[in-house]
Amino acid sequence: YNMPARTGANIAPATVEALSNVPNIAGIKDSSGNFDNMLQYIERTDRDRFAVFSGNDSLILWNLLAGGAGGITAVANVFPETMVGIYKAWESGDLEKARSLQDSIRPLRNCFAFGNPNTIIKTATRLIGQPVGLCRAPFRFVSDEGVAALKKVLHTA
Repeated sequence: YNMPARTGANIAPATVEALSNVPNIAGIKDSSGNFDNMLQYIERTDRDRFAVFSGNDSLILWNLLAGGAGGITAVANVFPETMVGIYKAWESGDLEKARSLQDSIRPLRNCFAFGNPNTIIKTATRLIGQPVGLCRAPFRFVSDEGVAALKKVLHTA
């Protein structure tokens, strides 16, 4: 799992290439948000036996188009049909629909400006009626402005 924002370190493409040759390592989730980094993971590994997933919701279609395996997505907690739809549209060759679905999650992702993305997703998930509880401290707070922005996004979705 490559998540430099939380770990302070990026897993280098050469390291992923070496790890991909270890028999019990099947793939990597890249949440760096750096498409070139993820692309190098895809290019340097055998797609038939090693999966590269995007952990950044906004890069899922681009991951698929580059030969990756798809995404492990937080937004699917709020918009599961949309996220599955990206994959299905890509798989069927309907890139216009896949792009439209990919673009449709941007308003929710823009709400990440109001706090920790996990907090925003859990708040949105609760707002759609799923009792997921709060994030662990200190990531429990979303401002009234953030909640209002989420409600607007969820109402128009």
